[in-house]
Amino acid sequence: MVCGLSRNGSRLSVTLKSNGYEYSFGELSLKAAILAGGAGTRLQPITAYVPKALLPIGSRYVIEYIIDYLKSNGIVELVMLVSDNEVQLLQNHLGDGQRFGVKLEYSVADRIGTAGALGAAGELLGERFVVYYGDVLTNMNLREMTTFHAAKQAICTIAMSTAVPIEYGVGRVAEDGRVTYFEEKPVLKEYPINMGINIFEKDVLTYCGPKKDVATDVIPQLLRDGKRVFAYLSSKRHYDIGTFKSLEEVRARLDHGKDLY
Repeated sequence: MVCGLSRNGSRLSVTLKSNGYEYSFGELSLKAAILAGGAGTRLQPITAYVPKALLPIGSRYVIEYIIDYLKSNGIVELVMLVSDNEVQLLQNHLGDGQRFGVKLEYSVADRIGTAGALGAAGELLGERFVVYYGDVLTNMNLREMTTFHAAKQAICTIAMSTAVPIEYGVGRVAEDGRVTYFEEKPVLKEYPINMGINIFEKDVLTYCGPKKDVATDVIPQLLRDGKRVFAYLSSKRHYDIGTFKSLEEVRARLDHGKDLY
C-alpha cells in the first residue's frame, strides 16, 4: 500500500494506492481544539481571577503564543473549549480571531473533563483534528506530525518528546542495595514524555463522554480496543505552564533573552 500526501495550507489531501487501485480521500481541513476550560488548580489563587490562557508571559498572553504556533503550522480554524468561568474574558480578548489571522469558535460546557469537553464540541470539529492543551508551549513540527498521522492511518497520534528532563534524580540499584547508576534530573529518551498535543480521527469522539479525561481514560481505552494509536517522537521540548515552577522558568528565559526552545 502506498500513501500519497499533499498539502495546501491546513488542508491535507490523502491518496492510498493498493493492489492496483487508487482511493482518494480528498481534502481534510484540520481544525485545532484548544483545551482552555480547566480550573488551573495548580496556579491558584491567580487562576481564580485570570484563566491560564490569559496569563502574561513576556509582552504577550499564553493563548497568543499558542495561536501563532498553530497558525505557523497552517492551522487557522480553532475551537476554544471553555467553561462559563472564562468564556467572557477570552471572547473579550480574542473575539472571532480575525485580528490574529485565524477563525475562532467557542464551545462552552461545564467542567466535565478534557474528553467531556471534546465530546461536547463534536459538531464543531472535522473528520480529523488536533487536540492542543491550552497550557503547553512548544515549537514542535506539527505539520510533520500531521503527515505522520495520515501515513500511519492512525486513529490517534500522541506527540511525545525525547528532550524533557524529569523532575527527580534517578538511580539503578542492585539486589544488595549498591547503587550502580545515578543521575540528577536526566533526559530519558527511552521514556518519551507526553507533550499535550494529539491528533484524533472523529471516531475518537465516541469515547469522549462526560467526566472522562483524554490521557487517563480515552487513550488507554483505545489501546485496550486494539485501535491504531501511534507516537510522534520529537527532539523538541515543551513547557507546561500549568505550575508556578514552569511558568517562572519560561518567564525567566524570556526575560534574559534566551531562546525558549
